Amino acid sequence: MTASVHFTRTHLPLALLFMEPLFALPALAQAPAPPPAAPSRPQPPAPAARPDAPPEGKGKPKKHGFQIPKVGIDFDAFMPSSAKTRSRFGGNWGGIGIGIGRPDHPSGTGRFSFDFSTQYKKSGNHHAFAAPLGISYRRAFSAESLTNGSTFIPYYGVSVDVVAVDLRSVEDNVHSGFHFTAGGSALVGTTIGASGFAEAKYQAVGKVKGFELSGLKLSVGVRF
Repeated sequence: MTASVHFTRTHLPLALLFMEPLFALPALAQAPAPPPAAPSRPQPPAPAARPDAPPEGKGKPKKHGFQIPKVGIDFDAFMPSSAKTRSRFGGNWGGIGIGIGRPDHPSGTGRFSFDFSTQYKKSGNHHAFAAPLGISYRRAFSAESLTNGSTFIPYYGVSVDVVAVDLRSVEDNVHSGFHFTAGGSALVGTTIGASGFAEAKYQAVGKVKGFELSGLKLSVGVRF
C-alpha cells in the first residue's frame, strides 16, 4: 500500500516557511566578507628628555643638615686669656692634635657637624689638657665662592661644647683627674683646597679648679 501526500492550499504556506532557510544558505555564501577593521590610530611618541635636563635626582640643591664627621690632624696655637693660667702652664700652647669635624667643607646655607679637638700643655710639674666635644655650625660668607671653584672659601661659625679638662698644679694643690665643664666658641676661617683649612676662634671654657682655660686658638689642619 503506497502512501501519498497531497498538498492543499493550507499546507503550501507551511512548506514554504520551512524551506526558506535552505534558499537563504546560497545567498549567505555569496555575500562579500565585511571589510577589515580600520587600524587603530598610533599614539604620539613620548617627548624625549632635553639634552641639558639633569638626570632625575640630580641637579637639586642639597639641603643643609648634619653631616658625617671627618677625621684629621690639627696644628694649634692656643693663647690663654687668664694671667694665672699663663703663669702656671705657659702663654702659648702649641702642638699637634686630633681634629674631628668638617671645617674644610662649609655650606652656603649653613651646616652642623660633630666637633672635637684637643690641646695639651706641660710646664715643669704642671700640665693642662682640654678636649672640647660638641656641635659646630659653619656657614660660608658668600654662596658664590662655592660655585666658582674657589680654592679659598671664607666662613664663620659657632660651637657649643662639653669640655673634658685634666689639670695638675702642685702650687695650687690641684691633682690630676678629669672634670667636665661647659664651653663654646665663635670662629672665622677659610678652606684651603679640597681638604685643608685655617681657622681662628675664641674658645670659652668654664672655670675648673680655679683655672680659666678660655682663650684664642689658631688652627691649621686637614681632613681626610
